[in-house]
Amino acid sequence: MATKNVRSIEEQVEDWCKAQLRSIKYYTKTESINSEIEEALRKAPSKSGGEGANYPDIKCFLETSDMRRIPVMIEVKGRKGDLIKCDKNGDICNLNKDKEPHYGNIAKYAVNGAVHYAHAILNNTESYKEVVAIGVNGYDTSIGRIYEMGVYYVSKENLFVPKKVGEYTDLSFLLPEYVNGFIKDIDKLFFIVFRSVEQPKTIRNIKA
Repeated sequence: MATKNVRSIEEQVEDWCKAQLRSIKYYTKTESINSEIEEALRKAPSKSGGEGANYPDIKCFLETSDMRRIPVMIEVKGRKGDLIKCDKNGDICNLNKDKEPHYGNIAKYAVNGAVHYAHAILNNTESYKEVVAIGVNGYDTSIGRIYEMGVYYVSKENLFVPKKVGEYTDLSFLLPEYVNGFIKDIDKLFFIVFRSVEQPKTIRNIKA
């Protein structure tokens, strides 16, 4: 059976996520995390590219003892193959060949959608310079349910390029007892821009 015809278990996956976050304050897609972020999500194009607000499935903050407060945007999907779409270089593929937003990928894939929300916040707020974007996907197999996730850090300092933080099997790293360790992993990330310089073409003068 084709994957697209398989019934999505997105709601069950979302419940799985929420159950792990019971000890912290989180916000559902219809709840406002705060007015500045909600306005930023409203200003940005929707996941499909049209007008209208963006609605991350789950939102929360990472908060540390030194008053650092990082928004976390979680997007959930529920079919095999819907976690992430990358380009040939392994980067999140949210742009098409013309460097315009690839709304097909943004709407379909969990990580791509979460990164889209992160960019909306960074582009349209003054208070936030960094965001954690998390895509979570789940699907059923003959041996049981599979959960998978992609965790990315997006910041203005890193020129808006999503950086993978690590490999995770659940959301426990967002809980207070593990936040400091997760923040340390984020702070180890760095961004190096490699620019390929196109060599000028050699023009040969051909004598008649």
